[in-house]
Amino acid sequence: MKRILALAALLAPFAPRPSAGDETGVSATLTANQIALDETVQLTVTVTRDASQAYQSYLRPDLKDFDILHQGQAESTQWMIANGRQQVHTVEQHVYLIKPRKRGNCVVPAASARIGGRDYKSRELAVWVGPPSKKGPNAPPSSSTAPPPSAPPDEMRGDEDLFIDVQSDKASVFVGEPVMVTWNLYTRTDILRYRAVAEPKHDEFWCEDLFVPPNALSWGRVAVKGQEMEAALLLKKALFPLKAGKLTVTPLEAEVTTLQTAFYPGGSAVRASKPITIEVLPLPAAGRPEGFEAANVGRLELAAAVDKAEVKAGDAVTYRLTVRGEGNLRNVKVPRLARVDGFKVYEPTVQEHVDHGDKIGGDKIFTYLMLPQKGGDLTIPAVELPFFDPYEKKYFIARSPSLAVKVAGDPQKIGDGSVAPSKENVLGARIRPLRNVHRVSSRIGERIVRGRLLWASLAAPPSLLLIVIAASGLRSVIGRETARSRRRRARAAARRRMREAEIHIKGQRPSAFFGACARAIYEHLEYRLGVKCEALTVEELRKLLGARGFDGETAEAIVRELEGCDFARFAPSASGPGEMRAAIRRVRGLLASIERARLTAKEAA
Repeated sequence: MKRILALAALLAPFAPRPSAGDETGVSATLTANQIALDETVQLTVTVTRDASQAYQSYLRPDLKDFDILHQGQAESTQWMIANGRQQVHTVEQHVYLIKPRKRGNCVVPAASARIGGRDYKSRELAVWVGPPSKKGPNAPPSSSTAPPPSAPPDEMRGDEDLFIDVQSDKASVFVGEPVMVTWNLYTRTDILRYRAVAEPKHDEFWCEDLFVPPNALSWGRVAVKGQEMEAALLLKKALFPLKAGKLTVTPLEAEVTTLQTAFYPGGSAVRASKPITIEVLPLPAAGRPEGFEAANVGRLELAAAVDKAEVKAGDAVTYRLTVRGEGNLRNVKVPRLARVDGFKVYEPTVQEHVDHGDKIGGDKIFTYLMLPQKGGDLTIPAVELPFFDPYEKKYFIARSPSLAVKVAGDPQKIGDGSVAPSKENVLGARIRPLRNVHRVSSRIGERIVRGRLLWASLAAPPSLLLIVIAASGLRSVIGRETARSRRRRARAAARRRMREAEIHIKGQRPSAFFGACARAIYEHLEYRLGVKCEALTVEELRKLLGARGFDGETAEAIVRELEGCDFARFAPSASGPGEMRAAIRRVRGLLASIERARLTAKEAA
């Protein structure tokens, strides 16, 4: 046991950490939420903070329902660079190996920490503690247990050797409202082997598994019509109906070998539960708000936040829209933020956290990257989420607050290259003072005028003039603008951009790398089309490419690659050397496609 505890303490620093972008806070997790009275569970409390914040104190949970068998602590530091700034986060983990003191519902209270003058708390956790695990000499160890059924079914007589029962908490629900379905096994003799032959089918439901048995079943004693029997939970699912009508869940079939039948040929018995039918009501039409999605059923709330209320021109804003509450959070649909005045909005990343308790709930977080397009005071409008509450049987609308963002400077003027004229006299250092002397210190002029060099000095000016005229003519012929010369210059510029991108890969500069790739594409388009494409919007560029004869696949690939470069410039931490190598291969292919494209008559000559 000591070796196992020591190994757990050594492995704790290598457990999954929150990403460096996570907010400051305290979180707690358990390795299992259902255990036996003689089993243990590991509690991990994670404290995440910015390295610049003052860390005053940490208070562990008051574990009144548990004994602490072992505890350990690990700390790590994480670095990342976002928007050109380095961020350092400290992740501290406290690991406790705990054992319950009683059966039933046990509570792990919240852990707390004071960071930067503020108090942070984790959420409370619940653990169901069953009876001591029933482990025979050949029984595999049980990693989790489940509470026995509260009451046996009425159709049982009490003298059955084996019986599989199925129960649902509701006989009638609305579309999208969860119904909890459980399957239990009852027996009067010891079970040596259990194997599911046919899992229940529920194709017309969205399913969340609440309990799936581990290697061994966990048993509890119940009274059935005055007879003592053993009962074990086989399955527990939360089913969300996808359509109205009478929907059926097929039986669960299992093969069971008991102690009495193990020595007989074909001694395994096959038992099946009965099918169960759920009456699903359609959502009412009365009072249905505009924009309501059929998947938004439950009790929902909306919250919104930005990482920075004030930004400089050229910096991006991270906007988080969080849906919390009860219901099928995985299928919840929020209005799409395609357009926000003053911002360019990128596609969001989605994170889901579902709690499998007595009621299905949790949160779903949509994270948007927004790039300001103008300066001043901008507003991210409120988001409205219509939903149907099956408990109140009414429609409601959840609203997030509108958020203000102040942008310092004008994003349109970034990178225009304008420089104010300098008033410094750059020739001052080269002007030498005049000096008066009494006589000429050299006789070179006299030798030239009176010697043999006179004719050479007279012929030199017209000869030089002729050479200059000839060189000027040759230069005008060589520098004449032709299709070949334009192609030669465009290819040379593309090669320079690709070499520049290769240097940025070696230097691990993702922002500069994707900027070089985007400039290479824009410059090659300008060479072919004769139009400054960098100032066009995505839709304008797509229309221009289609009008000039680019096929739809090539045009869409160009637009998609430019959008990807634009996004990666403001999220450089998501791009590694492998992604940059793949991007440079795609860009080289696009440059070749741009050059091979057969343009219409509108092409600049």
